[in-house]
Amino acid sequence: MKKVLIIDSHQLFRDFLKQKLSVDQIEVTLTQENRDSYPKMLTLLPNLVILDMGEDRVEEMAFLEKKLGDPNTASIPTIITGPSAEKSSIAALAKYGVIKYFAKPIQFDVFFEAIGRVLHIPLSMDTTPSVLDLHRNNSIIFIELAVGLNREKIALLQYKLSEMIETEELESPKILIMLTNLELTFVDGYNLEFLLDNVLACPKVHTKHVKILSLSPFLKDFLDGHAAYNGIEMSNNLPKVLNSLIDTTITSSVSDLITDRILTSSYLDEDSSSVETRFFSDTNSDPEALKEADGTVLNIAIIDADLKSLAMSKTAFEGYGANVSAYNSSQSFLADYKAEKFNLVVMDVVLPDNSGLNVLNQLRREYNSPPVIVYSPPLQREWVVKILQSGAKTYIVKPQKPNVLVQKSLSLLKGEF
Repeated sequence: MKKVLIIDSHQLFRDFLKQKLSVDQIEVTLTQENRDSYPKMLTLLPNLVILDMGEDRVEEMAFLEKKLGDPNTASIPTIITGPSAEKSSIAALAKYGVIKYFAKPIQFDVFFEAIGRVLHIPLSMDTTPSVLDLHRNNSIIFIELAVGLNREKIALLQYKLSEMIETEELESPKILIMLTNLELTFVDGYNLEFLLDNVLACPKVHTKHVKILSLSPFLKDFLDGHAAYNGIEMSNNLPKVLNSLIDTTITSSVSDLITDRILTSSYLDEDSSSVETRFFSDTNSDPEALKEADGTVLNIAIIDADLKSLAMSKTAFEGYGANVSAYNSSQSFLADYKAEKFNLVVMDVVLPDNSGLNVLNQLRREYNSPPVIVYSPPLQREWVVKILQSGAKTYIVKPQKPNVLVQKSLSLLKGEF
């Protein structure tokens, strides 16, 4: 059985992630105290660590330093969730075994797929097309569901709704579930139960304060047939259902509330602390865009005319979770080059067309170009001086054991985090 250690001070997200992973028979251990994290990791020796990075990052970096210094834990892959940061700073985390970094709010489908790839387990995900959004106007929370009922998003809904109630300190939250864009039939009963059970499981939510806006005749029969949902009112008229929820101490005008509801920013737009209910796949199917969003810490270009050496270097870096673009000529690399595409370039300057130095000089002139490591057979001293003067960060003599090449390369990635 695969083992995962989750280090996160946010209980709601810890519990949600544990519940989700446990479905796929993964043993999950939770901890919220950084001082307990290292001993638990030593005891557990998990297949993966998921670490939430706080704003000050001091305790988390101390944990990573301890992890790096222990040969029993140094190679354990780590996925981090945390605040937005510069790419160079994120890349510098690679030497600690960090292979993915997701800036909050994370997109759960990409995040969850990354966990499955690290564990080499195809994790179950409901792929039903669905749009789920949350808005709040004073004590009324609007939940909008369209296109379909996706169980992953409904499970996320309980977490997001609980987070909203807790963060906004809502004593008596009123919930309006808007399903007007869904044609519901008896086949949706299972997912409707899941939806309502998740909403009612949130703190301080009571059936008498839950209203549903829907045009479905089936939904009324569904509610009538479930005693657990007694008190939940359904209507096909928005002003009517709002009248039953409106707080007259805030406003007595339903039209004002509807206007405010439309003009008020989504809760998700203001939230930078956790996870989105909109998935990456909802709005984008471009493979290149997915590479940008998949959280990969290292994006490396390797240039080497020796195809065997090129393949070995590529495999070595991929073993550390890097996305690797391999090129057997300087022309193919330069045609594909974009400064923001790579964190690091590893190249053999001994190329058939003697273009190695030209590549180095061109990269040196580029704004914000990535660091370059020259990995070549033994060179004469004057050549070493030339490549360093041309902008290379260091020169590593070929051949090296793959893990030695990777570790030497990662040690050169600088960045304050």
